Amino acid sequence: MEVLLAHGRNLDVITQVQRLDTPRMAADIARTSYAGVVAELAERMSEDRNPIERLFELTCRALDELAVESEPRRAAHLYLAAALDLMGYAPQLGVCARCDGHLEPVAAPFSPGAGGFLCQRCADPAEAAVDVAAIKVLRVLFAGDAPLHRRLVLSPAIMDAVEDVLFDQLEYHLDRRLKSLGFLRRMRGR
Repeated sequence: MEVLLAHGRNLDVITQVQRLDTPRMAADIARTSYAGVVAELAERMSEDRNPIERLFELTCRALDELAVESEPRRAAHLYLAAALDLMGYAPQLGVCARCDGHLEPVAAPFSPGAGGFLCQRCADPAEAAVDVAAIKVLRVLFAGDAPLHRRLVLSPAIMDAVEDVLFDQLEYHLDRRLKSLGFLRRMRGR
């Protein structure tokens, strides 16, 4: 969509809108819900008259991906990882977020407050650990390797774990709950 704006007294005024020839999103609840996450996050990240470079393009690309991707969660995960990286909130995935020690290739707890995964020495034994397969998928996402991410065969449990880490990191750093994420969690029964 192409939009032309003019400066008004208090608000910008839309003077012209032209729909571009882009893929149309199917009307299913999951796809639309993830599109809601993309739109709400883009709105939260942007400030009036202070644009974030690359945010518009990232958001448009995510909505286009949601329209064509067979698994809408994959497109949303790519967007969330890129948005976290753009905001400077990408989690530590290779070293412990507390002590900078090497993370062993085992399940590890995630701490949004610490900024990433914790090694066995720094973790609280009561904290739930994220499966090592989900940690590897997160590494692919934050490396920006979309083609590899699309080729991965992921179980629903791994997708849930990846999504939980992305959602937790996002909400911690935005310092508020996104309504669209709450809706998705309710759909998943969490």
